[in-house]
Amino acid sequence: VHSVEPRPQAAVAVVSGAPFAESIATQPLREERVEWLRSLLQSYPGSPRWGNSETRGLDTSFAADTYVKTRLEDTLYSDIIERRVRLVVLCGNAGDGKTALLQHLASRLGFGPHPSSERILVGKTEDGLLIRMNLDGSAAWQGKSADDILNEFLEPFQKGAPTDDIAHLLAINDGRLLEWIGNNNSATPLTEDLYDALERETTTDGSHIRFINLNQRSLVGNIDVGRKEVDADFLNRLLDQLYGGERAKSVWAPCQTCQAKEMCGVFRATRLFGPAEISYAASDSTRSWARHRLFEALQAVHLRGETHVTVRELRAALVYVLFGVHFCSDYHDNKAEDAVAYWDRAFSPDSADRQGEVLRELARFDPALEAHPHIDRYLLSPPPIERSKTAAQYAGLSLDSARRRAFFEWTPDQIEEIAGTSDALGLARGRNLKLFRSLAFENAKEKRLICARLCRGISQLEDLPLQALDRPDVVPLRITPRTPTETTFWVEKPLSAFRLEADIPDTPELDRLHRQAFLIYQYRSGDDERLRFGAELFHLLLELSDGYQLGDVSTDDTFAHLSIFVQRLIREDEGELLAWNPMRDDLVHKVS
Repeated sequence: VHSVEPRPQAAVAVVSGAPFAESIATQPLREERVEWLRSLLQSYPGSPRWGNSETRGLDTSFAADTYVKTRLEDTLYSDIIERRVRLVVLCGNAGDGKTALLQHLASRLGFGPHPSSERILVGKTEDGLLIRMNLDGSAAWQGKSADDILNEFLEPFQKGAPTDDIAHLLAINDGRLLEWIGNNNSATPLTEDLYDALERETTTDGSHIRFINLNQRSLVGNIDVGRKEVDADFLNRLLDQLYGGERAKSVWAPCQTCQAKEMCGVFRATRLFGPAEISYAASDSTRSWARHRLFEALQAVHLRGETHVTVRELRAALVYVLFGVHFCSDYHDNKAEDAVAYWDRAFSPDSADRQGEVLRELARFDPALEAHPHIDRYLLSPPPIERSKTAAQYAGLSLDSARRRAFFEWTPDQIEEIAGTSDALGLARGRNLKLFRSLAFENAKEKRLICARLCRGISQLEDLPLQALDRPDVVPLRITPRTPTETTFWVEKPLSAFRLEADIPDTPELDRLHRQAFLIYQYRSGDDERLRFGAELFHLLLELSDGYQLGDVSTDDTFAHLSIFVQRLIREDEGELLAWNPMRDDLVHKVS
């Protein structure tokens, strides 16, 4: 905390025509804060006036300062230095961090910084290992086509492991790599290995080729089987880096004496989400809970299985939520009247300058889409003269905005204080997210119980009589006739033939968190039928199992694969089915 002594009016600094109440001694700190905030705003592609300068690897000092190393970098560095791997192929979507990862490895290997515009990097380690890196295998360079560059880059590996002491690292999109394989006139050991790696999304142990698909990497959480939890270490470190890392205390110190802090959205979010080193940060427990809620929402996007969260998308979403699009001078010159608070930027689909897949998905989980009578009544009531409850009330906010703010700022004890249960205020359609997230480390007994609930939910998708639903240890599946009839027909499947598995990538060097799971049925022949589903269908089936009915919010797309799955199971019992008619509602007929 920097003390501010009384000073004459002439000592007040002026920036963009707006007075900043800071002493001359704090000017260097203020400039550091201003430059850091400008870099943050420039990293958000939807910013209306700052542009998007942070799109290519580690080409800027800000990108290098906010880079977060993962276990993958350590693994690759060790395998390269110890000659366990000779060719590394990094695949993934645009924005997955392939180029940045190679630039980071180049610096760690002692080759210094290297701009992404120079596609090829060549260097030799102290013990004689010659390393070549192609930072973008999809692009032409220096008059050569992308195919020519790839041909030359991969030539030493065409017939198998190289005899020279070399290691090559390639960043390329999987579609472009598949195209290059197809352009080769004849198959070689290299093209066969790469094609096999693309099909299986990994390489075999002991191979001189390391194929890594960053689409399988989870940036929002990693399964810790030993502790039976999902840790968010990467997200925590990314937030710390966005706030300046080791420089956070000095970067944000001037905000404490700023005249505009009460109206500043950046200041409000920094207190709650910034590192503990910041002098005006909230208590550790408050900050930890707010971060947990933010991470929970980002994990919900991942678990829904419809969007791959890339490094670029994740960083842009966090910058928008935590820092918005307004600069210091906007708050001082009263030009930020349209600025919305962080809780609305996180979830409101109508927040200004909202852009990107992650932010679009977050709006689906908006806590304002659900209701709770006790919570909503408390938020809408005027604050009492004598407050007996510790949960805050947000005067002046709409109910939607107040629910979003309470989602981040009310502790579990405060939620229970108002609603009677600590899980009453959560993400929309998020009641079963924790259960879906835990599928990776549930034991066999717990999985069987969840599987039984899912199967009951499938049965209750169609209108079946109670006589069909009450039969033990079977899963009734209704047959829909072409012509409507009074009689209901269905087949029964043994519950023991179903099992549940999380779809976890077999890539131990990557942080992993499943996006989808499988409900698997084993036919009497021994073959399997698999239904792949994400957190959304998982939630809906459990809701049906608990007795809820579907409303108009459900779409045909959600159940398209489920319908195919059920029809395939029904075909196994074409020769025998069960029937029920309301004329004799005490009887179930078997037709064969």
